Amino acid sequence: MASITGLGKIGLPRLSENMDPDDARALRNYLYQMQEQLQYVLSNLDTENLSEELRTRLQKLP
Repeated sequence: MASITGLGKIGLPRLSENMDPDDARALRNYLYQMQEQLQYVLSNLDTENLSEELRTRLQKLP
C-alpha cells in the first residue's frame, strides 16, 4: 500500500515571473489548501469510511 508520509513534501510548481503577483498568491493559497485537505482525507481514511461492498471486496484480496 502506498504511504502518505511524503505528501507534505510535495512542492509547489514554479510560477512564471510574468504572472501577476496577486494571481500567483491566490494560486499558491489554493494549492496549499488543496494539499492540506488531501492530507487530512488520506490521514483519516479507515474501514468505517468505506462502503460495505468495498470492505467485502478488499477482504477478498490476497
